[in-house]
Amino acid sequence: MRQIFLAIALIAAPVAAFTGFELYASNAPAKAAGLGDLSSFKTIIADVQTLASKGDLAGAAKRITDYETAWDQAETAIRPLNQTDWGNIDAASDAALKALRQSPPSADKVNKTLAGLMAVLNDPARPAS
Repeated sequence: MRQIFLAIALIAAPVAAFTGFELYASNAPAKAAGLGDLSSFKTIIADVQTLASKGDLAGAAKRITDYETAWDQAETAIRPLNQTDWGNIDAASDAALKALRQSPPSADKVNKTLAGLMAVLNDPARPAS
């Protein structure tokens, strides 16, 4: 009989501790998860900014396609981490792509949207302005 009580206690204690922690964790305020390492995207956008600032908008448009491809390929891994932050970057990305692909592109608009995209890549929680 003593062994039965001991077995029950050895099973019940970890189950109770685990259940208590799960209840506590689910009631704790959720902290926004980061999107991970965005440095490869920042590098490409820095390249695009350099090309655009030199007036090579055709080169910038070509290079931003590399960014678009990488961003689209990473979506399934990055988006679930934080939908809001991902959406902020995606909206800024769309604005930059649109500015570079206008016919003809406006250098001022391109530079402004690229700066906005870089700002959001540096702080995804802040929507592009």
